[in-house]
This record gives sequence, C-alpha cells and structure tokens, in this order.
Amino acid sequence: MLSLPLVKKTDCISMDKEIFLQFAESLKLVRRARVEDFIKDKNVDDIYTDLLPSNAIINKLNLPRTTLLVGRKGTGKSTIFQKSQKDLIENKKCISLYIDVKSLYDNSTPTISDEIPKFSSDETHKCLLYSHLIKLIVLETKAKLDDFVKQSILQKILGFEYEKIQEIENVLNNIEESIIDVIKKVNISLVTSYKNTQEQKDGEEFSCNVEISKNPSLSVGSKETSNGFLKKEFESKLITYLDIRACLIDNLLRIKEALQIDHLYIFLDDYSEINEEAQRIFMDWFIAPLNNLSADFVKFKIAIYPHRFYYGKLDNSKIDEISLDFFDAYYTFEKKVDISKMELLALDYTDRLITKRFNLFFSFQKWDTFFSISKGELVDLLFSVSFNNPRKIGYILSYCYESCLIHGVKINRDAVENAALRYYNDVVLKYFIANNFVTKPFNDKISNEHQFELLFKIIERQKLNISTAYRTRMKGKPGNHFIINTNLNHLLSNLELNGFLSTYNCTKDKNDELSTIYSLDFGLCKRHNINFNRAYTEKLINYFALPRFNMNILVLDYFNKTQVIKCSQGHEFPYKMHNTLKSYNMKCPTCLENDIITRCEVVISNEEIKDRLKLIENKNIQKTTFDEFILLDYLRTINKSVTISKISNSLDRSELSVKILLSKLQERDLVKEDIEVSRALRKDHYMISNTGGKFVDRINNIIENKIKEQKITI
Repeated sequence: MLSLPLVKKTDCISMDKEIFLQFAESLKLVRRARVEDFIKDKNVDDIYTDLLPSNAIINKLNLPRTTLLVGRKGTGKSTIFQKSQKDLIENKKCISLYIDVKSLYDNSTPTISDEIPKFSSDETHKCLLYSHLIKLIVLETKAKLDDFVKQSILQKILGFEYEKIQEIENVLNNIEESIIDVIKKVNISLVTSYKNTQEQKDGEEFSCNVEISKNPSLSVGSKETSNGFLKKEFESKLITYLDIRACLIDNLLRIKEALQIDHLYIFLDDYSEINEEAQRIFMDWFIAPLNNLSADFVKFKIAIYPHRFYYGKLDNSKIDEISLDFFDAYYTFEKKVDISKMELLALDYTDRLITKRFNLFFSFQKWDTFFSISKGELVDLLFSVSFNNPRKIGYILSYCYESCLIHGVKINRDAVENAALRYYNDVVLKYFIANNFVTKPFNDKISNEHQFELLFKIIERQKLNISTAYRTRMKGKPGNHFIINTNLNHLLSNLELNGFLSTYNCTKDKNDELSTIYSLDFGLCKRHNINFNRAYTEKLINYFALPRFNMNILVLDYFNKTQVIKCSQGHEFPYKMHNTLKSYNMKCPTCLENDIITRCEVVISNEEIKDRLKLIENKNIQKTTFDEFILLDYLRTINKSVTISKISNSLDRSELSVKILLSKLQERDLVKEDIEVSRALRKDHYMISNTGGKFVDRINNIIENKIKEQKITI
C-alpha cells in the first residue's frame, strides 16, 4: 500500500477536483477518443502539442509522402493522426481515410465452410482468416471512401453533374463486387485444396506410421510440409485470382479523376498490434501495391511500434519515418548527440503539453492551487517519470488526484514519485508477467521469462553498483543508467518496448565502442530503492561511464548460459557467435561443409533444461484470454458499473471488441449488467460479479507469487 505524502493539509475548498481529474484523464486519450468528450466546443486543435519546435512533427506528417509514425504505446500517435486529418480537411485536393487495423483484424473471423471440420489444422483456418482480412481491408477502404464522397457531394451538390455522381457510385460498387468475387474464388479453391490434401494424407497414413518408428522426427516434418503446402497454395490462389490493380487501384484512379483531387491519404492506426503474418498480407496485397503502383495518388500514414513492422516491398526511398520516443525523436531532430540540448527540447515539450492542457481546463486557477512544488520542478519530474509519454503523464496525475486531491492535500514530489511506482506495478510489471501474448519485437526469439530474468540481473548489478561496496563522491549515488554495446541493443528491445527501460543517449565506452545509455524506468527504480538522476551533466555522464555500469559482460554471459544458436539438423553454437552467423544470413557452417543449407535460430540451451513454473496453472485461468483478464481487472479495480464506451476508452479497445468480450464473460458469470443503473440512465452499464471478483483475485495472487518466486520485492 502506498501511504499518503506527509505534507500539511491545505485549504482545498476552492479546488475543482473533478475538473482536475478530467484534465488528467484527457492526457490518457486512446485511439479515436476525442477532447470533445471532455470539453464542449473544443477539438484536437485546442489540445495538440507538437513534440518538436515549430510543429515539425505534424508538418512533416502532412506532406504527400507515405509516412511511418513510430512510437511506443501512449506516445500520442492517434492524437497526431486526428490532428493531421483535421488539417487535411482544409486541403480541397485530397481525401483522408482512417482505418483501425487492430479492430479490423479482431473482427475478421471468416465463415468456415462445412467441408472443413473444426478440428482441421490451424493453418487452414489461418489462410481463410487472411483471405477474409483482405476482403475487409478493401471493403473498409471502399466504405470510408463512400462516406467521404457522399459528404463532398452534399457540400457541392449544385456543382456536381448527375453523370459524375453516378460514375463514382458505379466505381465504388465495382470495388465491392470484384473483391467479394475474388475472395469467394480463393476460399473455394482453398477448400478444394484442403480436401485433396486430407485425402492424400489418409492414403499415406500407413506408410507414415512405418516411417515414424524409424525416425521420430518425421511426423513433425510431415505436419510442417502440410502446413507449408497450404500456405503456398494460399499465396498461389491470391496470385491467380487477385489483381489488386484492376480490383482497386484503377478504380481509385477513376475516382481521382472524377473528384479532381491529387492524393488519397489512408491512416492506418494500431498497425503493430497485429502479428507479422497478418502484416505480410496487409503489406504485400494492399499497402505496397497501392503505394508503389497508384501513380503517386495513394499515401499511407501508418502508426507502428519500434521493431514491429514488416516493410515488404515498400519502397524505402519514398517513405518517411517519424519517431516519437525521446532519444530517437530529438537525436533525429538535432542530427547529433547533444544531451543537454535534447533535454531542453524534451522539457520544453513537457512544459508546453501540460500548460496548454491545464489552461484549457482552468481559466482562472493557478498551478499552486493543486501543487505544492513549483511548476519548473513539476515539469522536470514529469519528464523523469514519463520520458515524454503523454498517456503515462495522464495516469500519474490521475493517481495523484486519488492519493492527494480527494483528501484535501496538494500534490507534492513524493506523490508524483509514488504514482510512478504505482504505474510500474499496476501497468508495466503486472501485464508483462500475466500476458502470454505480450507485444514483442519481430524476430525476437528470447522468451519473456529470460527477458525478465535478465532484467533482474541488471537490477541486482545496479544495487551493487550504488552500494557501499563502491566509493564515490556523487551525491545520492544514482543507479538508473547503464551502458551496453549498440550491437547488443536487440537483446533489450522487448524490455524497452514494454516500458521497463528507455534509450537515453549514445556514447563511446572505455574501449571506444559505440554504446547506448539506457535508463531504467523511474517507478522500477523506486520499487527497488535505486536513486534516479538523469545523466545530462558532464559530471553525471562521467559517473555512469564507469566500467561497473557497463553491462556487456553480464548480458553476454547470461545468454551464453541460457541461449544457444541451433540449426534444424541439431548443430549448436554458443550465443557469442550470433553476430558472426548473422553476417552470413544465419546459415549453419557445419551443414555448409556437407553442401546442405539450413538456417540457425536462437533457442533455449540444453544446459537450462529445467521445468519453469507457469504463471497461470489453473485450467480455468488458462482458458481466459489476456483481453478478458484486462477487462475483468479493470472492472475489479474501479468496482462500479460503467458503460461500454467508458471501458473502450480506458482499455484502448474498440467498442465492438468490448461488447464481444462482455458477452463471453457474462455467460461465465464473471460480469453482470447493472440493471437498475442501466434503466435509470438509459444506457447499458456493466460491473464485475462476485464470482468475477474472486476470479481476478486468484489471478492476482498467482502474479504476486510469481514475483516473489523471482526474488523481486516491492
């Protein structure tokens, strides 16, 4: 339990606490949540704060070029998209469409033919799902385009000829009819291929059984061959039937001529939430063809996470990348490493962000109405705890509202630090441990268990580094920063993506090797009693450049003991050979000597063959998906009835997805509708049931036990 900050109570009667809560919650805006939901007569222009001076981010995004907007969760990608789309409304020579890719993917469950049994291979269902996804992508584009065209026609009704209106309608209908026809042919062909494969497999069953006794691995290879065949067959059918140029591109160009516009901007939000295979389908059959073959008409704006994007055949010379994470954003802007200048830019952004938002909600109140620390100290502290992540700032200020303002206590430094600890415990740590499907960088073969164990070793080293074992004149003995060779960065990318640490700076280590300076999360440091101080002065930079803060040996030793590199023929190599093998496209050198080409990959070492206790052992808990757990945990935490809209905004899920989850949970008596409130307010409200409350408590107990097992103390 977090104790209230030990400060004297002040007269908070004049404080509008509820408005402060709305101010904090507005910083947590997710997906397409709008500021209009908080303040009437306001829009995204009133809240938008550019990360860089002179609105450099939005100005670059608005250019007629395909652009990747790169940032971790909560960095403001969706808000930037809203701002860009609003800006583009004034440009009469373009159209902009918004597609929530995650929701589209979640709702792309196909109708399975009766000829394919439910127990058929996952690969068969996957192929049908992806064909359905392609159809939904095109139909969603058509629908959004249809809405936009109708609005344009209404605005210019007197200036449009009937023939042009009819022409546009015909083109849109052509798009819908052609894609439905194509996917129908693909699915029929897939069903036929599946049936043929099954018949062949049944005929060979006896011979396969004989071979299995000779070679136990043959059955696995047979399954992989079958799956590989279906995948190739799927791609072959797409090539045969789907002509994306005739189906979509040529029709879009006809609309371009009819409307006399220059560009179609397609905004793809939450793109990195879908897996790599789905991204391949999305890229190869939609994004790349439209981007490369539409005569410079279609431009994509894609919101992605670092290291979770499949480029495919996207022409790199024709795209821009804009980073929103601290180091990449300001290093790119400055074109050189100048941490003091980068710090000034970051602090300026934090100041502009909270000042603009505060003034929007409070016309007459001052900062000292709510805070017992100066605005300058608050800005500096908010940057330390968030590294310029607006959503995280919103969470922290909302926690401060709960711990201070509702008790008539002003917010001080301790309150903000305790809020950062709560965010780490409740958001970062809890869901990384509980989530078996945690968002990971592509090509990351390292298990979450290994990542977490490595993090624990780094924490233990930092505790030693700041202990009395080392003498130093540095005040406070901070231990939040450590250094690692840039060639090893990929080993920490999962931990960074999920908020445990952040890239802070680049430097040369004592061996003149280019290295990255990381910073552990502020809340993590507070949890483990590690003092936090950003290394932006020469004295602090020199302090953290001491050899004891270099983690190269620790990381390499850990992975050499727990991970090996292995080819499909069973040849193993120590992890330290990873960079060497990578330069040869991960080809196995032993196999090459026998004129065989196989690829190597990182696997768990045979030295670490020991059973690991699973986080969730109860069978009922295992049946619960992570999205269901998030929803249940949220309802358990707020402990009151709420609307679907409120759940959707709080959990960053579409309303349709939330509705589906609630239906499933209601059937299991984990969630119930609040009948009385729903009737009184004429809107459906849901709350957790007694059974659901006990269920969530059980899972949380398992999580706490898992944390204790891994020797991490609060």
